[in-house]
Amino acid sequence: MAQQIQDLVASIRKDGIEAAQKEAAQIIADAKQQADALLREARKEAAALVEKAQREMDTRDQSARSSLQQASRDVQLSLKKAILSQLDALLVKTVEKGFEGKDLVTLIEKVVTSVGDSASKQVQLSEKDFSALAAQLKTQLQKSLKEGLEIKAVDSVSSGFRLAEKDGSGFYDFSAEETAALLKPFLSPAIADIVFGQAK
Repeated sequence: MAQQIQDLVASIRKDGIEAAQKEAAQIIADAKQQADALLREARKEAAALVEKAQREMDTRDQSARSSLQQASRDVQLSLKKAILSQLDALLVKTVEKGFEGKDLVTLIEKVVTSVGDSASKQVQLSEKDFSALAAQLKTQLQKSLKEGLEIKAVDSVSSGFRLAEKDGSGFYDFSAEETAALLKPFLSPAIADIVFGQAK
């Protein structure tokens, strides 16, 4: 009987151990499946995060490049504007120098002579040029003055001169600013090529 009890206990123990081993194996297999699923999910999430981060970096990089390009264009335009403004001022000063003294008297004489019908015309000068050149102009334009040409100082002319109709119907403007504006289109392409040719 003792032997039977021992056999029974051994059988129960064996069955219990086998059942426990089966259950442990099942628990391990389930845990491994869950771990594999979690690992796959984690890898998926990590890949999605890396992809999102890459997209954000690309967007930021593109935005930074666009901002840099815009800033570069703004600087170039600002520089071009400043240089052209300086060149315009230099051109006006250069023309003003050409409109001084004897050269201005010669120019006025040539314009008055070429226009003809001086009886209806008026030479308008700045107060400064009128004071300095009146005597020379009277000598050079003697014939035209006898025909009715007038020489007058006006506030609206700062340099150079205007040849105006006495009745105010029109005038030819030979001021330094106007003459520089007329010359500017002929100089701009050459200046632009020299100044900005390297940037292209």
